[in-house]
Formats: sequence, C-alpha cells, structure tokens
Amino acid sequence: MTTFQLEVAILTAIGGGLTLYWLLGGADFGGGVWDLLAFGPLRERERALISDAIGPVWEANHVWLIFVVTGLLAAFPSAFASLGFALYVPFSIAIAGIVFRGAAFAFRSWGDRGSAWQRTWTRVFGVASIVTPLALGAAAGAVASGRIRVAGSTVVASLWGSWTGPLSIVTGFLALASCSFLAASYLTVEATQRHDLVMEEVFRRRALASGAVSGVVAVLGLVVTRSVSPQLWHGMLTRAWPFAVLSAVGGVASLWAVMRRRYRFARVGAAVAVASVVTGWGVAQWPYLIVPDLTVADAAAPANALRPLAVGFAVGSLLLAPSLFVLFRVFKGSGAPSYH
Repeated sequence: MTTFQLEVAILTAIGGGLTLYWLLGGADFGGGVWDLLAFGPLRERERALISDAIGPVWEANHVWLIFVVTGLLAAFPSAFASLGFALYVPFSIAIAGIVFRGAAFAFRSWGDRGSAWQRTWTRVFGVASIVTPLALGAAAGAVASGRIRVAGSTVVASLWGSWTGPLSIVTGFLALASCSFLAASYLTVEATQRHDLVMEEVFRRRALASGAVSGVVAVLGLVVTRSVSPQLWHGMLTRAWPFAVLSAVGGVASLWAVMRRRYRFARVGAAVAVASVVTGWGVAQWPYLIVPDLTVADAAAPANALRPLAVGFAVGSLLLAPSLFVLFRVFKGSGAPSYH
C-alpha cells in the first residue's frame, strides 16, 4: 500500500471506531439521560429497564473510545497533540464525566432502594450522562469550526472560546439529542423482549420526541455550518450530501417504524441516521483533521510506523469482532436474562 492508502485506511478504521462508540456508548449516555428524567410512579421501573439494558455491555462499549484515542495518537500524533492542547477543557470534562458516570452506575447498585446513597449516585449518573456527550459534541464542532489554528508546532486556541462557538453549541446539543434518540429506540426493543407493554409505550413516546428534536437540531446545524464554517459547508455540498440525505431518510424511517411499533426496524433506522451524521462530518471535512490548517497528510506518522499499525488493526479486528458478537449475542439476544 502507498502512504496515502495507509493514511486513508487507518483514518477510515478510526472513523469506524468513532461511529461505533457513538452508536453503542452514545446509547448508554442516552440511557443515563432518561434515567435522570424518570419521574412519577413508574420511575423505578424505568430505571430498572435501563440498568438491565446497560449493565452487561457498558464497559465493553468504551473499547471503541480507547481504540479511537490510541489510533489517533499512533497514526496522527501531531493532530493528537494539537487537539489535546486546544481542547484540554472539554476533553477533561468528558473524561471526568465518563469516570463519575461509571462509578455512579456501580455504586448506586449497592445502596438500599430509596436511600440517600442511591439517590445521590443516581443523580450523579444522570448528570454525567448529559455533560459528557455535550462536551464531546462541542469538541467535535470546534475541530470543524476553524477556531483552532495550527502553524507548525504552534497551536493557537482560546481556552474557552475554541469550543463554545455557535457550531460547537449546536453539535453539543446534537450529540446529546442523538444519544437520547438512540437510547429510546433501543429501549423499545428491550421492553418488547421483556413483554413489558407499559415500558414499551413510555420509550416509544420518548423515541418519537427525541427523534424529532434530533432532526430539528441537525437542520439547525446545517444552517450554522453555512454561516460560520464555509470550508465545511463546501464539503457538505460537494462530497458529503449523500450522507446528509441518508441520515434524513434513516431518521424519518425510524420515526415511522416507531409509530407503527416496528421497533427492530426503528433501531436500525436510528443507527443509520446517527452513523450517517458522523460519517458525513468526516467526509465533509476531508482532507483536514483540524480545519483549516492541519491535513491528514501533514499529521500522519511516517509510513514505516503506519504499516505495523495497519497490521495491528487488522489482527485486532479478527479477535475483537467475534468477541463482541458473542458478548452481544449472549447478553442482548432475544432470550437474554434480566440482571437487575
């Protein structure tokens, strides 16, 4: 493979890992959002369903985040260093959110039901589930907005302003809305598998509401992109528009399926809609890793470092893919037991 082919192949693999993290780990964040918003006489029943759905797989879902971070460090070290410097604050917030969220999810399981201990950790779990996708989404918007400037080894970025611009605000809320949409769509399937008609209806309504909000925020994101990031907007018009169309089709199909109570189809449609947003963002931004200064070629490690990394990715996927398939087959199949 040529150096260019290696760069594209490795970047595609990293992008695939990011997409899978958002589809799987993002749905876990969305579960935390609905956990925090649970109220009324059914709240404990809602939380029990969410815990059952997340419990067996939430740690495994973070494999993809580790994959993305280590892959970016090894293959595109200058981009990794620049992003780590420019987005230190949102990344720190996201890391703290992931840590507190995981700890809270575990700790709340050991308190007496209704105790102050359990209520406190339940709130921590929910708040961290909101804060983390907001921070990660804002960071993604900063990468594409042009607010991070890179000149050689010098990175110019405001500590707060680089990730709090209009595009970052919209992408932060889009990340949160899409996580909530994914979670609600997945949880309708979980409720159906457990023959829980009450929870099925609860999350059916939430899937419809969060899906509609996600669509509105996505359209707003296009408007903001046109205003503040001409380079990204040009990429959307010339290269990434098929993914925007696919995302819209997937979202509409998912909402239609939810209304018709075809929840497995709705889950697929929701995943297609969100995956298309992530993919379209990457395609629109090409060939830049950080708009408008750092390209893929500029940031890539030497070819003699990329080749063993590509081999490692290939070998690792042969081990990881079947392992995760078995994990989800056992714990998320139609006959999966309850773990609450």
